[in-house]
Amino acid sequence: MSAVQDSSPRQTDAFADLLARYAVSGPVDIVADKLDRLNTIVIDSMAVALAALKHPAAIAVRHYAEAFSSNAAACAIWGTSWRVNTEVAALANGVLLRCHDYNDLYLGQKSWGHPSDIIPAVWACAEQRDASGQAFLEALALGYDVTLALFDLLPAAAVGWDYSNLTQLGAVCAIARLSGFSMETTREALAIAAISHMASDEIESGDLNDRGDLTMWKRLNAGDAMRQAVYACALAEAGVEGAIRPFLGKDGLLRKLAVQEAPIEKLRERLECGVRLDRIDSVVLKRWPVGSRAQATIKACVELRQKIANTEDIAKVCVITDADAYQHLVKSRPHAWAPFSRETADHSLVYIAACALLDGAVDSGSFSRARVLDPLLQSFLQRIEVTVRQGSTESGVQSAVRVVLSDGREIESTQAAFSKDSSMNAEAIRAKFFENALKRMTPEKAEESYRQLSSLRNIGRLSSIMRGLRIADEAGLKTQPEM
Repeated sequence: MSAVQDSSPRQTDAFADLLARYAVSGPVDIVADKLDRLNTIVIDSMAVALAALKHPAAIAVRHYAEAFSSNAAACAIWGTSWRVNTEVAALANGVLLRCHDYNDLYLGQKSWGHPSDIIPAVWACAEQRDASGQAFLEALALGYDVTLALFDLLPAAAVGWDYSNLTQLGAVCAIARLSGFSMETTREALAIAAISHMASDEIESGDLNDRGDLTMWKRLNAGDAMRQAVYACALAEAGVEGAIRPFLGKDGLLRKLAVQEAPIEKLRERLECGVRLDRIDSVVLKRWPVGSRAQATIKACVELRQKIANTEDIAKVCVITDADAYQHLVKSRPHAWAPFSRETADHSLVYIAACALLDGAVDSGSFSRARVLDPLLQSFLQRIEVTVRQGSTESGVQSAVRVVLSDGREIESTQAAFSKDSSMNAEAIRAKFFENALKRMTPEKAEESYRQLSSLRNIGRLSSIMRGLRIADEAGLKTQPEM
């Protein structure tokens, strides 16, 4: 282990050098099923983006993007015919992935976060450089390997910083590979990104505004980090130099993250085998647009709903979940049994369970203001109790739901959200894609878009896919947001 304050008279930064060297020359050795899984994550991300096109944050950021719109620009804003530069595309499309807390998740040893946040930045640069689908996937794979390694080796939220400080570094490495940067240019891009964009974790405070919503910036922070990654790469390519010791200096990134000993050898071990996507199977995909801790409860409720002929027969519901889910979605939520907004509802395990039981499904419409304030649903919430499950499970957050019917019968389901046996397969991803795409485009167009996205490695020009992803009612994207 090397001390954070590297006292070498040459004033080098071994951590930056390792990342830069890997980005430029790390050999690609990915087995087919790992690359297929990455392709599946891209499809999942596009489904998430389509679901969020009329979210208030997405509409607001497109208003910002209008000032940069040009038919001659290289990159598409997803779902539209608008063309913008790479920085704006990374921001606008990055916002779409975080509007509904619906994209992937990696629970690292030191940090957790959403590695698919890097997709919009890498996609935008691939469009700018007219890259192929195969080149995009290989660069994205490298970015994933870096991002997952950093989640395992460096703390973020635990010391008050947002996880996007780490994903932006994965994006820089991916863009450097895609762009053919030298090691020196890559190192400068990393140095610029690491020092110039330190995002606080205050957006995760849980504070609500006057409407009962969390800060909109929670939906923009990841996209902003991707804009910063693209910006850092553009500056470095133009010849701008960053900090000499961005990671190991006395005020470098690792010092800000309260890292006492720089995990240089551990990073070297993770990267020395090249780009392999070894940990891609530990990346979790979400079937429903709520946080990861609620996925198991929804699975259990949806299964039980199929056994209940009439929801009026439900007398009582008992939800037994893990301690962290209880803390995050019940105990810390003062309005868990009386939500009044999208944010108070989609962060209430009580409300989420009620929707899944009453409707047999949960989608972005489940959290509209009209649905949240439905008197019958609000009344049903009082039949639900939530307790903490004793013990733990290796498969992640586990939830048991027991329904007591009016005739005294009891039915129960126990589900684990993240077990390998229940991970989302290609069929589940297809269902998720069409569930969201068919709200925005014709079945024929959705089918063609899915076909193209499913075979990215065979796409000659990545930019050719975007025309098919334009939605039918593009003008409607400027109208009243879906609330």
